[in-house]
Formats: sequence, C-alpha cells, structure tokens
Amino acid sequence: MGQKDIKLLWGRSGNRCAICKIELTQDASSTNSTFTFGEQAHIVGEKEDAPRGKSQLDQKERDSYHNLILLCPNHHTTIDRNESDWSIEKLHQIKSTHELWVTEKLSETIDRVKLAKSTILAGIVDNAVTLCNLDNWHGWTSFALATDPQWSRDLPENTYKFRQKVISTIWPKEFDEFKRATITLSILLNQAAQTFMENSDLQGDSYIPFKFYKRIDPNPNYADDVKRYEQWLERCYSTIYEATKAANWFADVVRDYVNPMFFVEEGKFIIEQGMKSITDLNYYSELLEFTEEEKAKYPEKIFEIEDNALSR
Repeated sequence: MGQKDIKLLWGRSGNRCAICKIELTQDASSTNSTFTFGEQAHIVGEKEDAPRGKSQLDQKERDSYHNLILLCPNHHTTIDRNESDWSIEKLHQIKSTHELWVTEKLSETIDRVKLAKSTILAGIVDNAVTLCNLDNWHGWTSFALATDPQWSRDLPENTYKFRQKVISTIWPKEFDEFKRATITLSILLNQAAQTFMENSDLQGDSYIPFKFYKRIDPNPNYADDVKRYEQWLERCYSTIYEATKAANWFADVVRDYVNPMFFVEEGKFIIEQGMKSITDLNYYSELLEFTEEEKAKYPEKIFEIEDNALSR
C-alpha cells in the first residue's frame, strides 16, 4: 500500500481504532505504553485466499485507502477470525461512521493543514518508491554495478520522471530536510542514469554497455579506447554509490516526517559488487551513507559542481 493511502487512513481515522476508538501509534518500535500499535486492515482481503478476499478488485484497489480500515491488533484479529460476523459492507459502514465521528469529535485536535501537507509528502514518497525502484534497490544496483552492467529499459525514464515530479513539487516550508534529501536523490539518481545512457544500447528489456573499443578490428586506438571505457565505467559506478547514499538519507527523513516504519523491516539500502579484480572474485556488500556534514551541503553541492562544469 502506498504512503499516501496510509497517511490518509491514519489522518481521517484520528489515529484511533475504528471499532473501539483506542488511540494508536504507527511506530512499532515505540516504547510508549500509552499507545497501542495500529494496523492497516484490508476490508476486501489483501489476497484472494485472505478473509473477505473473494472480489474483482485488483491489487492496487485492494491496497488503496478506500479498502483499508485502521484497527487495533485485537479487533484486526477479531474481524479476520469471524469473517461471517464482519462482512465487507459492515466494515465499510464502520469505517464511514468512525471517520464521521472523528470529524465531529476530534476536529479541534486535528491539524487539517498539517495533514494536507503530510499527504503531499506521502505522495512524493510513493513516487520515489515506484519510480526509483526502492523496493528492489539491492537487486537493480547489483546489475548496474556488475562487470558488464545492465539497466532495465524503464528505469532511466522513470528516474527522469521522478526528477520532473520533484522539480514541479510545491514544498511545504517546514520540511526543509525532507525537501533537500528528495531533491538530492532525484538529481543523483538521474545523473547515474544519464551517465550510463551516454554509452549504452538497448537489447531486449535491458540497456547494456557499448564497448566502442571493439568497434573495429584491428583498432589502432585500442589502448586509449579501453582506458576511456574503463573511466566511463568508473563514473557509472561512482554515481550509483552517491545515489545509494541519497536513497538512505531519503529513507531516514521519510521515517522522521512521514512513516516511522518506512523500510524498517527491510533495513538500509546496501549495494553488492563483485570481481573487483582478476584475482579477487568475491562479492562485497556495502552500506553507503552521507555524513551529517555532507548532508548539510546537499543539494547545493550538486548545483555548484554542475555550474563549474558548465563554466569550463
């Protein structure tokens, strides 16, 4: 389910169970015993074989705000174990009644402007997850960092789309670090894609390197061309390293501003790279993150680098 759907559900539910009205928390790691961990329950089951799962809804519709109801763990268990007593229609009615109750009873305590702003942020997060392939960061970067790297055919275009969405975003003023982290991710990942596309060809569903040093045989400039190719390859790798740092920064601020459970189960974004030399055929996993000092310089640092490059 998307972050925007989650944000809408929690906001319109007043952070309370739709059945017992107990106050809930979104942070599973919270040590505050005052609040119970809330669960985003599916009205129509998440899968066909789940409780109330028989439906024509597709997966996107099943995971949307309109098919979710916020419950405490006890009542989530209750509705799933007693399916006959908790029909789809009944749960929709409970949700509607609860949200009306929230509007009437809790309107003074709910900051509608803050909710609207956080919903904007949640929409940005959803775009990042989808267009930057955050769900499969380890997988796609492993291919991009291979000796013969590959990018899936849709990823370069998606990184460009994400960059355009970020450029056009109207940012709430009070979320400065979120803004800087998002802009940094959009720029660095788009740079990584553009760098790879400088010297790649589409074959099937993937872009692969064009080994221009092999374009003619014999090649009188073979040594120089190999050197240029290797330099380009190092630039490709380097941009992935920086984009990974940006992805981890982005995930950190999402946990701070939007959803404390964002990628908590999966953990940090890591990269895996192997065959660093002819004699070293091992694979290495590495966690890459910006220092606090580095974060303070982004995204302005990127703009300065670009300006310097243009002025040469």
